[in-house]
Amino acid sequence: TANDSIKADILDFMADGGKYTITDLIKSVPSCADLTNQKVSALIKPLLGISIERVEDKRKAFFKKIG
Repeated sequence: TANDSIKADILDFMADGGKYTITDLIKSVPSCADLTNQKVSALIKPLLGISIERVEDKRKAFFKKIG
């Protein structure tokens, strides 16, 4: 589905060790450009613990690729 390709684009964009906010992903991943924060959050949620982990820094949520 379209969502699967967007998830793949997000994972391809994320560099190992890099931390990204939802806003960073919307600005940087072309397939996310027209999506809302809520939509991108919903796409990332099933990947948490599998491919992506959530990290908080000064009360701000960041996401980084695992492995």
